[in-house]
Amino acid sequence: MASVDPKAPVLVGVGEASGKKLKEMHGLEWPSTSDLASAAIHAALADSGAAEKLASAIDCLLSIRLFHDSGLPHDFGSPANHPEAVATAAGLDPATLIYGDVGGQSPQKHLNKLACQVHDGEFKAVVLSSAENMGTVKRARRGGHQLDWNQPATRAMTDWLTDQDKMLTAYEWRQGIINMPMAYGIVENARRARLGKDRDSYAKDMAELWSAFSEISITRDHAQFAKNWTPEELLADAHGNYRLNDPYRRWMVAQDAVELGAAVILTTAGYAAELGIAPDKMIYFHSGSDASVPLMSHQTDLSISPAMEYAFPKAMELAGVEAEDLGPIDIYSCFPVAVSLAMDALGSPDRPLSSYTLTGGLSFFGGPGNSYSAHGIVALVEALREDGSKPGMISANGGVINKESVGIYAAQPVAGSWSPDRVAEPHRILKPDHVKEEHFFNGNAVIKSYSMPYGKASRGAASLWLEDEQGLPAIGVLPDAPEDTDLIGLKVKVTSVDNRNIAALGE
Repeated sequence: MASVDPKAPVLVGVGEASGKKLKEMHGLEWPSTSDLASAAIHAALADSGAAEKLASAIDCLLSIRLFHDSGLPHDFGSPANHPEAVATAAGLDPATLIYGDVGGQSPQKHLNKLACQVHDGEFKAVVLSSAENMGTVKRARRGGHQLDWNQPATRAMTDWLTDQDKMLTAYEWRQGIINMPMAYGIVENARRARLGKDRDSYAKDMAELWSAFSEISITRDHAQFAKNWTPEELLADAHGNYRLNDPYRRWMVAQDAVELGAAVILTTAGYAAELGIAPDKMIYFHSGSDASVPLMSHQTDLSISPAMEYAFPKAMELAGVEAEDLGPIDIYSCFPVAVSLAMDALGSPDRPLSSYTLTGGLSFFGGPGNSYSAHGIVALVEALREDGSKPGMISANGGVINKESVGIYAAQPVAGSWSPDRVAEPHRILKPDHVKEEHFFNGNAVIKSYSMPYGKASRGAASLWLEDEQGLPAIGVLPDAPEDTDLIGLKVKVTSVDNRNIAALGE
């Protein structure tokens, strides 16, 4: 085994919590996010084998930003200083409190930065905590139960919120892209078009991938929707698997009605040894990378992920590994295309479909807002402790495939000294100059991709990704789209009306 750099960042404790477990163990019916996060922190402290000493050493707590504070509020409120509320509930008193950024990339993105700060001595031991209780919110709404999770702040926190790359803009909303299934549906169909597949064969591919993921969900104690689905079941109407849009059904998308918490504790190898933490508890952070691209309406090709195509090889290069060298992997899996594009970016190494998740993914484990990858990291640490023969990887995705953070971890330390150079500077891919931020036009266009919403008794207008006669991308809407028809490649006449690109099929 290689000698250990005492300043090398290591994960020494991981834990999870869920509403169902809190109810079983403590009779807690309406768990707050502080309840879930603090329970996960206690589990992570116990997991370290040095709970009391480690708890006293923690000088920084970062809380992943709640959905409630990410532009999706509910009536029951949240603490004014969520990191403080979590720390208090967990019985911790860290000197530094941090509230994370918006996006599914944020758990890994923040760990990339925190690893450097721990190495440099800014912090001795850090807790990254997360929680979401949208399941509690939805149960309370249905039952008319009133809750109040507001809590005043008594101290300051550092806010890492950025305003870069909102998920969707008014331009997309006006063209009917009002939610993530519609946005990702366009990306999904764009990838299908690139591969030259018809709708039925591509749907089978998605179902086979998600069936493989569902197998893993039944192995996780805190999975919210664990069920082993067959591909055929995922393509049928039974079990509430109604059609959401073309191309998705209900159980092919992230499920946010969860009650979940996760915690990861980061320190250095040397300090962990001082605290008496056993070497076999330490999982070494080897490298990290972050990349971002413009919003979906600012891109020229939605069938690929430039952020993934940069971030994956960069993280592997810094860790000195190839895709074929990787053992456990957890790919952010809000929709099948998020995994498929990651597989494309990795070069589709020869491995089973089920090996791209450690939890079952956001459809079957659950989709806790910005927090999912914290659970992926917990599962990765557990997997590397069980079999550390190969390094592992976390892929965390944010926005509409436009923000990507990657981490490489291993049971063995890096050879020689660890350096912050192993975390790449965030890479920003700029909007091409010729692409307009809001492209409204009158004239002919070709449908490059689309998504069409389906209700239980009706369907809506199709949202389109278009290319005009000058080759410029645009978003539009087709009010009278024919049902169950592949729209890709069809020609349309576009008229700009009230900040909408209204399309009509040509002859």
